[in-house]
Amino acid sequence: MPSNRQSKEHAPRLKRKRIAHIPGYTPEAEMAEQLGLAVRTLRKWRQQGLGPAYTKFGKQVHYRDASRDAWLRRQEVEPVRSAELRAGA
Repeated sequence: MPSNRQSKEHAPRLKRKRIAHIPGYTPEAEMAEQLGLAVRTLRKWRQQGLGPAYTKFGKQVHYRDASRDAWLRRQEVEPVRSAELRAGA
């Protein structure tokens, strides 16, 4: 009688993608985590021409840290009241 271990069929192992660490760049999954977004959202944004600038290394998408910071600065919205107070209105 074959043991349970031998009789069970095993699913093929999936190869894990090896994500290269490139100084000054953040991989797609890590970027999504930092922004509190799903990776899928970043992918949709890329298709729509939205979101931070990105770079592809082969099939891997990375975001340059400086590009991310610049994009985040462009997302800033200053409350109207604060701007009026500074202008002396």
